[in-house]
Amino acid sequence: MKQRLPSLLAIRYFEAVGRNLSFTLAANELNVTQAAVSHQVRLLEQELGAKLFTRLHQRIELTKQGIELLEVATECFDKLSDVTNSMSGRKQESRIHLSVSPLLSAGILMPRIGDFLNSEKGTEIIIHHSLAPPSDKEPSSDIKIFFSHTPLNDEAYEFLFKDGLIPMCVPALWRGHEDQMPSEFLQNVSIVHEFDYQWWEEWCERAGVEKSAVQRGLALDDPAVLENAALLGRGVILGSKRFLAERLSSGELITPLGAENRIDIYYYLFSGAASRRRDVAKFAKWLRAIGAEIRETDEIEESARLPEDKAPPNKSA
Repeated sequence: MKQRLPSLLAIRYFEAVGRNLSFTLAANELNVTQAAVSHQVRLLEQELGAKLFTRLHQRIELTKQGIELLEVATECFDKLSDVTNSMSGRKQESRIHLSVSPLLSAGILMPRIGDFLNSEKGTEIIIHHSLAPPSDKEPSSDIKIFFSHTPLNDEAYEFLFKDGLIPMCVPALWRGHEDQMPSEFLQNVSIVHEFDYQWWEEWCERAGVEKSAVQRGLALDDPAVLENAALLGRGVILGSKRFLAERLSSGELITPLGAENRIDIYYYLFSGAASRRRDVAKFAKWLRAIGAEIRETDEIEESARLPEDKAPPNKSA
């Protein structure tokens, strides 16, 4: 039975526009004029009798029908590319730009990234270190992992895992101060800040300590240097419970003031329009799996710390 299909040229042009959410970028990618792209998309909409894009001021959005068609079109073109590259013996290369904090890059990605690269031989990951949240002013990246001081309620941002900032120092710095109140201890030792006084001032608010006790000392703009300063005994830091876990387990660092007043940090993933690319979608899926693994480990550890009378009920009972 003969299948009735719309113009494949029009579908190709539509897929490029939908993936880039831009007629200009699609035209550049296809090496044709923007007018030619607009014409083919308009013909496709007329043939289908459906509106595929909503034209807004200086931007476009896919309609419900446009999203549905784009998913199928992208999958088909990806599969066609895989088959033709395999037949011709060409290597399909991919480059993904990832924006992430230096701490997460060193502590989470570097120990694991080899697994992904080994499974995706033609993929190159370009890592850009940034502490900024998603912004139009920042150089574009395909995927961004960023942290927030508070939980975010935005469908565009996918929650990965939570961390906490806790006072840490070398055991020698705590020696001789064991009987002191937190405010007295902090006044008698050096304080090391990350960037500015903000984090320590917030911890003081939670702990009921005067902010003046921490409004002094070193201020560093590199998490690695912050860790090194603590290990060298330069002072007390607000360290990451997650990324400095090995230092705590080994006894190199301790938490003299406990974790009750920790400052929670929430990590999120954002991929935006780039997530429609097959390679970006695969990498984002891999990153989500890491987040899920971390959350599961956190839940197990949290359950293990619960007193027996507060443990969750046995569902099988």
